[in-house]
Amino acid sequence: MENQEETVQIHIRSLDKTVDFPVRSSSPCKRCKGTGIKDKKPCPICCGSGSIKMLDCIRCNGTKQIENGLKCNICKGEGTISEAKTNEFLQARQFCEEFQKKPAKTILICLACLIVLGACSFFISSYLFVDLRMIQSLNIYVPLLLGLGAGFYVLVTLHKMHVGSYLPASKKFMISAAVIALGIAAIAIPGPVAGRYHWMESEAKEIISEALAEDNLSCQSVKVSSHDGNDYHGIATISDGDKIKIIIHYKKVEETSREIGYSIEVEPVE
Repeated sequence: MENQEETVQIHIRSLDKTVDFPVRSSSPCKRCKGTGIKDKKPCPICCGSGSIKMLDCIRCNGTKQIENGLKCNICKGEGTISEAKTNEFLQARQFCEEFQKKPAKTILICLACLIVLGACSFFISSYLFVDLRMIQSLNIYVPLLLGLGAGFYVLVTLHKMHVGSYLPASKKFMISAAVIALGIAAIAIPGPVAGRYHWMESEAKEIISEALAEDNLSCQSVKVSSHDGNDYHGIATISDGDKIKIIIHYKKVEETSREIGYSIEVEPVE
């Protein structure tokens, strides 16, 4: 139902003022069924009004075209976008403008997130490559949540850049592809590639050190080179410089209460 005189007020942070946008058309919101409320909160699709209000596209000002006569990438050449999409674009545009002024902050945070992804993948892989039941362990929950949070921040940053940047679509695609490739590498290299035996090596190192304590010796490191089912083959380095070939036997035990049942035995190879 059209109402040319109706307007929507939207605050533009970069201008520090509220602007009236004429409503070109409106229709009942299917998400909240016209109530304006979804899950006890203002509906994000209609901004709590109960109807989806279409406004002139803030990117092309309703002309359907941008620079060089290209079709507007925000309204897809329609000339209008919803109130929610207008707010999303303004927030993303504000982010891009702040990034242009101070890019170092966002870049450093994204790099830190990639490092966190790598560290979390390292610890998670070391458990799951041994026993998938470890997904229920608290040792998995903490790095998993941290990793998900770090990955979510990077994806949100990419989305804001995609929506609010005036860069050509090809360049935005290349930047997104490069960042996602770095994210995949940050997960794959420290995790499945380098960290798959870390937990088993740590457990074996502790067991060997306890066995050698009476001789005032300790295990400096354990390096697993391969595994055959639940038997892991590796070399233990002792504090006196000796290197011993070992087999680590991992056995699954029935779970008790909420504990993951398992046992680890270390056997020297003659």
